[in-house]
Amino acid sequence: MTAMRDVEVLRAACCIAGADGEMESGEVQYLEQLAQKTGVGKASLDAMMELAVKDGSFRQQQFRVLKADPVESMQLLFSVALADGEVTTDEGELLRLFAARLEIPREDLQKIVDQARAQLKQRRDTTESDTF
Repeated sequence: MTAMRDVEVLRAACCIAGADGEMESGEVQYLEQLAQKTGVGKASLDAMMELAVKDGSFRQQQFRVLKADPVESMQLLFSVALADGEVTTDEGELLRLFAARLEIPREDLQKIVDQARAQLKQRRDTTESDTF
C-alpha cells in the first residue's frame, strides 16, 4: 500500500469502528497499531476516531477508499470491525456499503469475512495461551 492509501484505509477503518457510535478498547488498540504502521500520529488518529464516532458526513466521505486493492482494504476493515469480538448492525451496514463501492462480489466478500474471523480467532488463541 502507498502511504496515502494507508491513511485512506485508516480513515475508513475508523469509520467502521465508530459506526455504532462508540469505540471499544479492542477497536482502539487495533486502530492504534494500524496508525503506527502508517505513520499517523496520536493526535491525528484521535481526531479521526472522534469524527468517525460523531460525524456522519465524515463517514460518508470515506467511501473514497481507493480501489487499488479492494480485497486487502476489505480484509483490513473487517479485522477492525471484529476487533471487539462482534460486528454490530451499523458496522455491518457500513462494511456492505464499502464492499459495494469497491465492487467486491458477494462470494468474495464472504471469503473475506471468513478470513477476518479466522484471524480474530488466531489472535484470541495466541493471547489466551500467553496468559497464566
